[in-house]
Amino acid sequence: MSSMKLPDPPRSISITARLVGFYLVATLLILLCTNWFQFKALYKDLDYEDSDFLVDRIGALRDIVARHPDALRDQIPANKSGQMNRYLVRIQDSEGGTLMQSPGMAGLAVDLFPPAVTSAEKIGRSARYRAPDKRHYLLNAAWAGRQGNPHYRLVQVALDITDEDALMSKYLIRTAVSILTGLFLAAVLGMAITRKGLRPLQEMADKVARITEADLHQRIRTASWPRELDQLTVALDAMLGRLEESFARLSEFSANLAHELRTPINNLRGEAEVALSRARSEEEYRHIIESAIEEYERLSRMVGDILFLARPDRPYQPELIDARLEVERLAEYYGNLAEEQHTDIVIDGEGEVSVDPNLFQRAVGNLISNALHYSSPFKQIRVKLRPADNGGLEIAVEDDGMGMAPEELPRVFDRFYRSPQARLVYNQGSGLGLAIVRSIMNLHGGTASVASRPGEGTVVTLRLPPPGQQATGNTAAPDRSYGEPLRHPLEQGQQ
Repeated sequence: MSSMKLPDPPRSISITARLVGFYLVATLLILLCTNWFQFKALYKDLDYEDSDFLVDRIGALRDIVARHPDALRDQIPANKSGQMNRYLVRIQDSEGGTLMQSPGMAGLAVDLFPPAVTSAEKIGRSARYRAPDKRHYLLNAAWAGRQGNPHYRLVQVALDITDEDALMSKYLIRTAVSILTGLFLAAVLGMAITRKGLRPLQEMADKVARITEADLHQRIRTASWPRELDQLTVALDAMLGRLEESFARLSEFSANLAHELRTPINNLRGEAEVALSRARSEEEYRHIIESAIEEYERLSRMVGDILFLARPDRPYQPELIDARLEVERLAEYYGNLAEEQHTDIVIDGEGEVSVDPNLFQRAVGNLISNALHYSSPFKQIRVKLRPADNGGLEIAVEDDGMGMAPEELPRVFDRFYRSPQARLVYNQGSGLGLAIVRSIMNLHGGTASVASRPGEGTVVTLRLPPPGQQATGNTAAPDRSYGEPLRHPLEQGQQ
């Protein structure tokens, strides 16, 4: 069946585009707010000046009406050189009859003006009016009193502000053009600045891309990166450190695995070559086959252990068990080996714990087996059970053997790790026993630790959580598909 190529996931918007977009939005808001404020301030200033001008003219005309009404005609502005005068005046009597007015005032009806007030009242704001000829006016009106008559004359004034409004319109257009130009320049400069600011990220990506499995010792933080990238460089260096350690462990694991497999395979090959070198008796062939079966069993145990460690999420069935009873069964199983080495297995304490019985026996059995192999004769192996601070159970397996150097302790739980001294004392192990112990503890939410001194002995402590607080894992039926059955660790041989 031909494989179907999955479509590429949609690409997200680049950081440069996002930053430039945010920058443009912020710039647009700033320009709009500042220019609108300036426009409104200028508009109000002009409006106030024009309104004050009309109020001043009304005040002057009132004074003339009160003192010299005959001089009013001299105050009526006339058109000069065919041009309309910006300032217009109309004077009416109390009956509404027009006494005099500027030439351009005829196009402005009387009712367009604001209501007139007497001298005892404050003149209101001027009104705006757009004439049919598209000219703009500012209008105001007031009564002028004389000899006790507050409504002696009606004074109406108008100011042509067409040029001012046209100027403000041009100002708006130029402001809009300036804003658009500013946005364009901001986009260009923002993109250039953003790309320059993000260049360290590209340089970092290039540096990381050049790191291969042979260069995992390199670190990113050696270069002088911007302060904002410190956390990223620390995280990348930590990841490279973990990768370097993992590759080193993998290389060591491969070398150890090859070494452990090479010995039984070479033994099998050597025995086969010797057997074929000449004719043998039936007893000799039987002995060769029995020796080969022992090597096969060793290989089978090793493969089973490797497969066991390869599944950190292996199924298990936790049960509430009597830990002392299980340890006593293990002590009985290893009794013959302990007698051969003139060693006593002493059990102290008791407790209950929720674990998979098979895995529990395998973990504790590995510790007792190691203690027997590396302990000194005529000594004791002590298995102590005591309550833990968190309500769980601690199981400590102590021996008085050769012990370990401090630099070896961090590696004792690594797969295939065996110290040179341990290989001299017991060369049949595979170096997987303690790795299996730690894996079983992790599966149950517990921990495993070791303390040791050269020539004084070793203490391996298992700490299991209280019932009901163990790690949540796959609690399906026990998995019997890897190597030997997990039915009982006593049948699996030493690790």
